[in-house]
Amino acid sequence: MANKKIKLFSVLLSIAAVLALCSSSSSAEFDEEENSIQRSQLQQENSELQEKRKQTNSQIKEKQKYSKELQQKISELSKKIKESNESIKNLNSEINKKQSKIDSMLLQIDDILELLRKRLRTVHMAGDTSSLEIILGAKSFSDFIDKSEMMKSMSEYDKSLIDSIKGEMSIISKEQKELKTKKKAVENEKNSLEQDKKEINRLSEENTKIIEELKKTSEELDSELKNNEAMQKELEAALEAYNKEKAAQARRERLKQQSGGSEIVVPQSGDEYVWPCPGYTYLTSTFDEWRGVNNHGALDIAEGGIYGAKVVACYDGVVFSTNDTCPHDYGKDSSCGCGGGYGNYVMIDHGNGKISIYGHLSGVTVSAGQNVKAGQLIGYVGSTGYSTGPHLHFEMKYNGVRYDPLTEYN
Repeated sequence: MANKKIKLFSVLLSIAAVLALCSSSSSAEFDEEENSIQRSQLQQENSELQEKRKQTNSQIKEKQKYSKELQQKISELSKKIKESNESIKNLNSEINKKQSKIDSMLLQIDDILELLRKRLRTVHMAGDTSSLEIILGAKSFSDFIDKSEMMKSMSEYDKSLIDSIKGEMSIISKEQKELKTKKKAVENEKNSLEQDKKEINRLSEENTKIIEELKKTSEELDSELKNNEAMQKELEAALEAYNKEKAAQARRERLKQQSGGSEIVVPQSGDEYVWPCPGYTYLTSTFDEWRGVNNHGALDIAEGGIYGAKVVACYDGVVFSTNDTCPHDYGKDSSCGCGGGYGNYVMIDHGNGKISIYGHLSGVTVSAGQNVKAGQLIGYVGSTGYSTGPHLHFEMKYNGVRYDPLTEYN
């Protein structure tokens, strides 16, 4: 990155030197080959930077997509952990209920045993009663049977009751054990889910850091691209300035030849000239265009929808000639003869030897002898005279010699 900045800085110095040279009177000092090499290098670097930025932004999108997937997984795990907690809560409630039943049954057994102990104490306090005493105490054989059966039934009832309670306790204890086993499995599952969530959170944090780094890289690439494009514009501006100076020199040479060899210097106006067709700047023909036998010597301004557009005076002056009699307002392959080929036109004298001519108009709104101001409406774009289609023929002369109107807009 540091080497690239040093390289860009050196290019900037070169551009500054080139611009300084272009601003001087001699354009010969401008090195077109060096300018072309530098622009080519910058274009190559620009392509590389754009490709890197494209790849970086693609990585950012992938990481952001991955981040959403991780967040979705975290959300799903959180939901499952919540469900596990709810299951554990319900299992704890079931386990507690089973324990309550077991505790209740233990109390019942304790009560039965206590009653049995009381009966045994009563028998003991009454003395040890043997089977013989029961027999001797019986009034009859029938009485003996009744008493012995009663003793037997009392013992069997207590035993049966206790066995029944123990049987239920065994079943409940088994159910409770199963619930505890299930609870343990749910707790293990919950712990596993929490570990997964912890790991995904870690991955999410790492992914977020990567996204931040990629965004920082993208911003740096954006900055480098802006610097690169700015330097390209500077080089292009230097080349344009050089080409303008070269073209101006060529125009000066042509004007010199047209004037018989003497140097012609076109005086620049004190104020800026107004463009003659506001909103339309596309040139279909320039001052330098060669038309087989001669130089065009003017600008042709034409764009889609230009027909009927306003034409204004490019500078203050006096209208000295107009024509508004040409009816042939359409495209044609030859001159209809109107207005010497200009068709409907307006000619304005700006003083100091300068005049402007506006040809092929569809209509004229001023008359000869009228004073006009820069930007004042003088007519409308048309296709009269020798015109292949709607456009404005804009011509400038200095002391009768045509010159490039664009020199007034530099």
